[in-house]
Amino acid sequence: MLRLMLADDEQYEREYLEKIIHESYPNLLEIVYQAVDGMDLMENLQECKPHMVLLDVKMPRMDGLAAAQEIRKRYPDIQMIIISAYSDFSYAKQAMKLGVTDYLLKPYLDSELRETLDKVIARAREREDSLALLSYSHGADRETSFDFCQDLEKDFLWNLFFRRKPVEGLKTQLDLWGIGNGWMKVALISSPALISMGTFSQEVLKNYFCLPEVRGINSIWMDQMAVCLYSDQEDAFTELTGCIRRARDYLARESQIPVACGVSGTCDSVEMLPDAYEEAASYISGYSGGETGREFVEMTKSMKKICGLEENVSRLLTEGNRDACQRKMIELVEELERRLMYQDMSVKLNFGRSLMTILREVNQMPGIRVKTSTAAALFEKLGQLNFNGDNLKYHMECFSEIEVCRE
Repeated sequence: MLRLMLADDEQYEREYLEKIIHESYPNLLEIVYQAVDGMDLMENLQECKPHMVLLDVKMPRMDGLAAAQEIRKRYPDIQMIIISAYSDFSYAKQAMKLGVTDYLLKPYLDSELRETLDKVIARAREREDSLALLSYSHGADRETSFDFCQDLEKDFLWNLFFRRKPVEGLKTQLDLWGIGNGWMKVALISSPALISMGTFSQEVLKNYFCLPEVRGINSIWMDQMAVCLYSDQEDAFTELTGCIRRARDYLARESQIPVACGVSGTCDSVEMLPDAYEEAASYISGYSGGETGREFVEMTKSMKKICGLEENVSRLLTEGNRDACQRKMIELVEELERRLMYQDMSVKLNFGRSLMTILREVNQMPGIRVKTSTAAALFEKLGQLNFNGDNLKYHMECFSEIEVCRE
C-alpha cells in the first residue's frame, strides 16, 4: 500500500478526505497521519515515510507551499498534491515550480479528487512495480517469510476460464473471496501495458473495480486483466462502465497505446463463468480491429499452452524426472520470449508467476511439499537475474532441480 499524509487546519476537511480515500482506495492508500498544519506535517514526515502528501495552501505556522518546498529539498521522491480555495493562478504556478505533482482547486467534486489521485498513483507505478517485482520473499528468514499464496488469483481464474479444472472442484476456493450464490459478471482488459506490471499495479486496477455491494477477483497475466465481479443484487453493476474507463485511463497514460475491453452479460452461477469469459473475450477479438484482435487470440492460445507446460513441470518435479523437467521449463521460457518479444524483464516477471503456479501445484499433491526456504532461494535467484541481465533460459538447470520433500 501507498502511505499518504494529509495536512489541513480544518478538521472537517481532513475527515472528508479520509472518507473519500478510504472508500475509493481501500487496499491501496493508507492515511498514516493527519497534520493540522505544515509544521505538524514536517515534524512527523520522517517517521511516517509517506509516498504521497496532500497539502492545503492556507495553514497556520507553515503554509502548504512552504511545506512543499521543504519536502522537495529533503525527500524528492514524495508525490505532492496542493489543495486550495485560491483560484489565483500564481499559487498553481508557484506550486509547479516547487515540484508539486498536481493542484486541486476547492470546491472540488469527488470525481475530481479521484482523478487527481489516479494521476499521482500512475506516476508512482513504475517505481513501485519495480520494487515489488518478484518480491515473493519478504525477509531474511527463509523458513517463515515465503508466501505461497502470492498472486493466487492467477491459478484460480485462468483454470476456471480456460476450463482446465472441473468447476465443481473450484467452488470451494470461492469461499476465499466470499463468493457464493448470486450474480456475476466478467470484465476483460487487454493491453501490452499489462505485460510488465507488477503487484502494485494489480492493486491499483483492483481498486478501480471497487463497487458498493460488489466483491471482485482480478488477475493480471501476460497482456490480459480478468476481473470476476459478484453481488447478491443483479443491478449492482451499473457503475461498471466508469470502473473500466478509469482502468483504461490508467493504462493509456502509461503506454500511450489503445486498450481493448470486453464485458460479459450477467450470469447467476459459477458454472457459467467460463462462458462469461469467452463472451467478454469475443468483444476484444471481434470488435477491436484486425491486428489487435489477432494478437489477442494468439496471446490467449499462448496462455493456454503455458498452463499446460506449468502442469507438466509440476508433474515431472514430483516424479523426480529432472532432465524432462528442464526441457519443459526451457520450452516454457521460449514460449514467453516468443510472445513477449524477448523483453527480458517481462519474461522474467511472467516466469515468476508461472514458477509460483508450479510450486503451488506441487504442494497440492498428497504427501509432497516444497520447503519455504527452497522457494525463497528460487525467487532470490530470479531476482538476481533481473539485475545482472543474465538470459533466463540459461539458468533452467537451477530452477528444474527444485528439492521436493516427501512426507
